[in-house]
Amino acid sequence: MNNVFPGGDPPNQGWSINQLVEEQPTSKKKSNPLQWWYNLTAIPDPGDDASFVRRETARKSRFLSVIVGCLLISFVAFIPGCLALPNRFVTFADLGMMPFCVIALILNRAKKPTMAGILLTVAFEAALVMVILTSIPFDEPSLQQYELFVFGELLAVSLITPSSVFGVAVFNIAFITWSLLYQEPKLPSLTYYLWGNPALHIQAQFAPIWVRPIAVQFLVAGVTFLWVRGATNAIARANKAELIAKLEHEITEQKQGLEEGIRQILQTHVEVANGNLNARAPLTQDNVLWQIARALNTLLVRLQRATQAQRELQRVEQAVSRTVQAVQQAEQMNQKPRLAFTQTEIDPLIVALQGQTIDYAPPSIVQRSPNASPGMQPDMNAFPAYRTRQQ
Repeated sequence: MNNVFPGGDPPNQGWSINQLVEEQPTSKKKSNPLQWWYNLTAIPDPGDDASFVRRETARKSRFLSVIVGCLLISFVAFIPGCLALPNRFVTFADLGMMPFCVIALILNRAKKPTMAGILLTVAFEAALVMVILTSIPFDEPSLQQYELFVFGELLAVSLITPSSVFGVAVFNIAFITWSLLYQEPKLPSLTYYLWGNPALHIQAQFAPIWVRPIAVQFLVAGVTFLWVRGATNAIARANKAELIAKLEHEITEQKQGLEEGIRQILQTHVEVANGNLNARAPLTQDNVLWQIARALNTLLVRLQRATQAQRELQRVEQAVSRTVQAVQQAEQMNQKPRLAFTQTEIDPLIVALQGQTIDYAPPSIVQRSPNASPGMQPDMNAFPAYRTRQQ
């Protein structure tokens, strides 16, 4: 089966899966009487994202809802005709089918359409058997009732499973054969017609009479089985094609997201390699690579902090070296050391040493701004020695 997708090759197009299905406007769905009947008696629509099994169950549920609705209308419309028939059991059979239809709708609404189909099929077959058995006298027009058994086959193949139609057909054939052979009483004319009467020069017609309803049962069972199975397979293939198209569309979107994520992560690596430690990968949770980008951003933050700490350590090491040299030179010259501030973390130590040297009381705690980062200039107002020296 060749699948033709709208807009050309799916991987290169930005079409949506919803374009494969013809959608009706919401206003029409709400104002449609058939939709109201579906909402009342069928399984709710599972949506386009549901599995094939759920969607097929919902489709069968809607189909059963329509069939039962038509049956109810037919049974109500057939009441005047039943009253005109000599067999009063026809009226009971007609009225008795209505409660079964209501029960079938309740089962259908309860997400049991197969059970509802079995109930309707069995009830219809039982009602038709009762009508035939109670047909007195069993005359030529009564033979036409055999052909009504095809409705049971239609119910079975449509509402249960396609293969169930053969079971119903076998039962119908068996009952028709038994009815022709053993059902009594028969009119003499029908007896002569079936078995013949040499005295009256009437030839037996049992075989032609028996073959006609049997052939109808076989024909209807075979045709409907092939028809329904073909339709079911076509629906399954369409669902498979729709699923493949949806997967291709999702794969295309994921591929585009991967390409975009890889491009942004690669660009971030290039900026960091060029010395920009403030670069970050700007991926959100909508992208499949956002966790990798998040880990990369965390690594870059730690790398930036480590680089700043390394630079600050180098400055401190240089400041300590210069301070030690100044102290050593002052000792060699027997002078008091005069230490310059280094704008590093050792400045509080220099303040304390300077305060002791010139008899100034050093501060007990050197205050730093809580938001100060490593390498930031300390608050010189916290150093009394420096403030006095500047004065």
